[in-house]
Amino acid sequence: MSKMIEGLHIPRVEVDPVTLQVLGGSFKMIAQEMGMVLYRMSYSSIIRESEDIGAGIVDTVGRQLCESESTPMHVGSIGGNVKGILTRWKLEDIHEGDIFIHNHPYYGTSHSPDIHICLPIFYHGRLISFSCVQAHLLDNGSHTAGMDVDARDVYAETRIYYALKLYEKGKRNDQLWQMILDNVRTPSMNENDLKAMIASARHGIKRFTELIDKYSLETVFSAIEDWMDYSERMLRNAIKRVPDGTYYAEGWLDNDGKHLDKMLKVCTTTTIKNDTITIDLTGSADEVYTAFNASFEGTTKTSINYIMHALFLDDDVYHQYIPQNDGMARPVTIIAPKGCIFNPNFPRATFSRFNQANLLADCVMRSLADVMPDRVSAGTSAHIHFVSYNGFNRNKGEYWVYLEVDEGSYGGRCGKDAIDSCDALVANTRNVPIEEIEWHYPLRVERYELNPEQVAPGKWRGGLGIVRETRFLQDGTVTCEGDRHKEAPKGIFGGADGASASMTKNPDSTNPISLESKLSDEEFAAGDVLQIRTPCGGGYGSETSEQYIYHGEQFFEQIFSKTKVEVIVKDELVDPIINLVVTRISTGKIGDGRIFVYNVEDAVRVRTGERGISSL
Repeated sequence: MSKMIEGLHIPRVEVDPVTLQVLGGSFKMIAQEMGMVLYRMSYSSIIRESEDIGAGIVDTVGRQLCESESTPMHVGSIGGNVKGILTRWKLEDIHEGDIFIHNHPYYGTSHSPDIHICLPIFYHGRLISFSCVQAHLLDNGSHTAGMDVDARDVYAETRIYYALKLYEKGKRNDQLWQMILDNVRTPSMNENDLKAMIASARHGIKRFTELIDKYSLETVFSAIEDWMDYSERMLRNAIKRVPDGTYYAEGWLDNDGKHLDKMLKVCTTTTIKNDTITIDLTGSADEVYTAFNASFEGTTKTSINYIMHALFLDDDVYHQYIPQNDGMARPVTIIAPKGCIFNPNFPRATFSRFNQANLLADCVMRSLADVMPDRVSAGTSAHIHFVSYNGFNRNKGEYWVYLEVDEGSYGGRCGKDAIDSCDALVANTRNVPIEEIEWHYPLRVERYELNPEQVAPGKWRGGLGIVRETRFLQDGTVTCEGDRHKEAPKGIFGGADGASASMTKNPDSTNPISLESKLSDEEFAAGDVLQIRTPCGGGYGSETSEQYIYHGEQFFEQIFSKTKVEVIVKDELVDPIINLVVTRISTGKIGDGRIFVYNVEDAVRVRTGERGISSL
């Protein structure tokens, strides 16, 4: 009997290698084209310039088949969003022409301002998959414009759309559209961005069904299964190359935005066993009563799945196409105790979740530094200063909202200095040109440059963050989910720690005001300046370190000062002494040292002339 493809009840057929490669490239390009349609058609700068988006195809059981090369937090959560939609709708109640809007953080979404648009894909009247697009919209009705840091629950942070139909069987739900637009500060921007998202998803349907027309339903979906199996197999093979063991790293977040003197711990215990990996977040901070929690499905799982691909299957290492799809998740187990910051209880707010995700990925990477020195970097900025500049234009009778993602940096890595001024790890957004900002908003960017003041030295230096100074040309407010003001990115293998971040109001005045990393509706008068300094990454290796190449692979070795102890004993004491030394000094980490045992043919006490055992 033929093996059936999950969710479709069609037989799985054999796909030849050439066709498989062609279809693999096609899947990738469909998702890429969807992303391109979206950011080229959108109106808001957070999509059009920053490209804070994701797109892909998901099957009828919520498995991600392909994704655009966009923001990991978006593309990594599209499958979870479909699973969330399917908790409310049965497949038989989904029709051709339906369009879903969804943003529930406890049913797949990374956080509520990331709006998910989902269109079912029908082929000859049969539901076969979903075309999905996500993007961060400018404003979604939170109690502070554009951003929300101190909301106590999901009901306070924004409007929640739980698997609602914007269109049903091709007919637009005008009342739902009006309700959505009546409850946001930027209705025209939101409406046009939503239309762009729908156009993008429709493009995905067109391209995917064209592919099926050409190769057949059985061939396309069999190829999808083959590619998921291939991604799983490649990840398992890469994991097997790392020594079995348990590895630990931790870091600290500044605070939850309200209790400013209480830092929040992030713990990652990484266990590798054969071809599987387990990430245990036990010991991380408890959930908080602000918006500073990370949804498990949409944020925690997404950030870990991203770092798995980055660490184990980097394109520069393999020089071949290894797609990110549902197969990647199969070798990975994630443990996050219910009620911790990475798996909060409903209805805790999750709006400001990016810094937790970034630090989580950073800790997982650092935990594996000793056994994967050629694949990791030193501590990254692992932060995001996601800033909402906003105000009310009384002449136009409407709000203006500008969302800005300020770049951080990577840490140094084996063989190379770090990347400067770049969104690290799970961010991957672009900056907004100064001309764009000053053209559309009452803001003037007076300084925007690399921050060279605190470069982390090392064999390979840490990356540079940025300094940005923005002047308000009319009264407004700032809300910001930032971090890394207290703990700097870590250096590794003897490299120096990087530099922490800061925010300052009117830095060049006689009375500059130091600001916390998290702000909620901080008032700025016309003429006030906000200065943001983002973190600089950590250094990799000390100056007394060496780089080697073995069998074509780069590896790094640090030269430490070593102490050699020699002990000459009777034969019967050798094993007891070895056992005692191993028990007392072993740490389980690289660098514990070695014990050598060899015979001594004779010994002579010079003063007396005694020989043999009696001379000892």
